[in-house]
Amino acid sequence: MIEGFLAATILAAFLSGAVAFFAPCCITFLLPAYFAFVIKEKKQILKMTLIFMLGLATILIPIGLGLAGLGQLASQFHTEIFIAGGLFMLLLGIFTLLGKSLAMPFKTKSPAMDKVDAISIYQLGLFSGFASSCCLPVLAGVLTLSLISASFIQAFLLGWAYVLGMVVPLVVLALLWEKYKIGENPIVKGKSFSINVLVNKIELHSTSVLSGTILVLIGVLTLVAAFTHQITASTTEQMQLAISLQGMQKAILESTKTIPDWAFAIALIVITLYLAKKAFLKKWVEK
Repeated sequence: MIEGFLAATILAAFLSGAVAFFAPCCITFLLPAYFAFVIKEKKQILKMTLIFMLGLATILIPIGLGLAGLGQLASQFHTEIFIAGGLFMLLLGIFTLLGKSLAMPFKTKSPAMDKVDAISIYQLGLFSGFASSCCLPVLAGVLTLSLISASFIQAFLLGWAYVLGMVVPLVVLALLWEKYKIGENPIVKGKSFSINVLVNKIELHSTSVLSGTILVLIGVLTLVAAFTHQITASTTEQMQLAISLQGMQKAILESTKTIPDWAFAIALIVITLYLAKKAFLKKWVEK
């Protein structure tokens, strides 16, 4: 049994990340916030998703490599982290509603805001990494896998597998978005308009308004949850979903226990290189 478990450590880490994504404190706030980024940017969604993943990795991989103190720090200051994250999303939403960018606080040439705000999405990834400390049972499992790793490389692969698993729903969304060119849909494209505020004329876009509104609401809800200590609160449906996902994870690991770990390692590397090429290299070649 132990040999079979070790044979699927990378797959186990990947599936654990996928389960963590659906944890109440992660999906309740972060999925709507990510969706707000998607509808605002409309283009280069896969690139934005990978930058978000790098933000996650900045926090979670060091923990997986043995820096458990980082995870303890995140757990100890969980409320403060959510307050900071709530303020960040609230400010970002306000800036978006004003037709500006938090990272570059000046008017863009086009109110459509096609340029990806890499800094903001990276910061959201960092916040997501800290927020996942509420999923301590799942993260503890990855730490356990790291402890039994035979090498630094294997521990790194386990951490990366966990991060990739955590964003796999977003990666699938990004791939479907690009494949079916959803960003070109007239409804998603929206239209530009302007409003007069006092003596200033503000150029806006319908999708930016929707995005900013979602970010403001999520920011407010995150702050309310933090101050009322309801960060990890979950509904009955969410608990049932978590139980179902864990059952599926167990079944998948049981059916793949005879597959060697190096096969999952190769698959992990291939998937990572494919996503990087599709998101970044294609743009460089076009230039």
